Amino acid sequence: PVAPPYEIESVRVRYTQYNQTGVGYQSAAGPAGLPGSEWMRVESPQAEVTARLGDRVTERVWVPVDIVTAASPDHSRFGKPYDAVDAVTTASSTNPSGSFDTLTTYHWDRVTDLSMRAAFHIEEPFESWIVGLAATRSFAEDNTVVGASVNQILDWFDRFDLVGNRHGRATRSTTNLNVDVTQVLSPTTIANVAYGETVQLGTLGNTWSSVPLDDLTRGVERLPGHRLRHVASARVAQWLPWEGALALSYRAYLDSWGIAAQSGEAKLSQRVWGGVTVRGNYRYHWQTAPGFFTTLSTPMATGYRTADSDLARLHAQTIGGAVLVDLPLARRLRDLHVDIGYERYVRSDNLKIDVTTCGLGFLF
Repeated sequence: PVAPPYEIESVRVRYTQYNQTGVGYQSAAGPAGLPGSEWMRVESPQAEVTARLGDRVTERVWVPVDIVTAASPDHSRFGKPYDAVDAVTTASSTNPSGSFDTLTTYHWDRVTDLSMRAAFHIEEPFESWIVGLAATRSFAEDNTVVGASVNQILDWFDRFDLVGNRHGRATRSTTNLNVDVTQVLSPTTIANVAYGETVQLGTLGNTWSSVPLDDLTRGVERLPGHRLRHVASARVAQWLPWEGALALSYRAYLDSWGIAAQSGEAKLSQRVWGGVTVRGNYRYHWQTAPGFFTTLSTPMATGYRTADSDLARLHAQTIGGAVLVDLPLARRLRDLHVDIGYERYVRSDNLKIDVTTCGLGFLF
């Protein structure tokens, strides 16, 4: 039969809420010389549509939206000058953002796929453009799949000083290269290894993060204008004979700023009845800090410095679970998927995040 010229394969919608509490030295929303609030809440609805165009092209369109209430600057073009700022590093600004992300895959032949990604992200002080190319090829009767990708991201955002004055625009360039191999090890076991390298140039901070000074004031954060990042990862998934599956993963990270990190994660899924599956996951992360990290600097210091808690030496744990339901249907709608999940993220610097998510998907 001839493939239809255009056919929607799936439609998925998801709603996720992130609720973060804690303090950090880069935030000025606190007493002089002490860390400030990092409270943040994010409401994140998103939608994804996948369609087939003929028998060779698949198109995916993903539209996520974030409504962020956070310790960040917020300025308005209505009723005040363009560069007026309502809040700088205080927990009192609301900032909506959205992305339009497309992925087009061309099935060159039975074993080769070529993909192109184009995306745009916008929020009040920030815009970003993303383009990417990828290729995958399978060997040994599809038991081995080799992939490679390259992505280029250009960020363009407002530059603020520590009192909220706007000083034009700043830019950041991110170039990312990835290679990976997926191998079927047995009828019930599959493994993947991957390596990625990322080069970042330009303004690598948000321009308003600050560093506490020993005279009880705050100074500007100063970061290098170049960052080279390396990531290697390995994953193994094992089907279990009692209608379950275990997935283990490990990730190692190293960058030119001197940060090293390791992460390990385990996911266990179990089908309990019909199309109902329960899943639990645990993740542990550990990282070092760059040599220029500090929680107290001097007004006369001229070198690199940051108090960003995300760059500090820390360890973190994530534990979560989810319930997934897949209901086979008749006629054109072949499957209905529903899931609801929760994760708790706790970091050694007392930062805590609660993540609640629910999803609904239709397979045509």
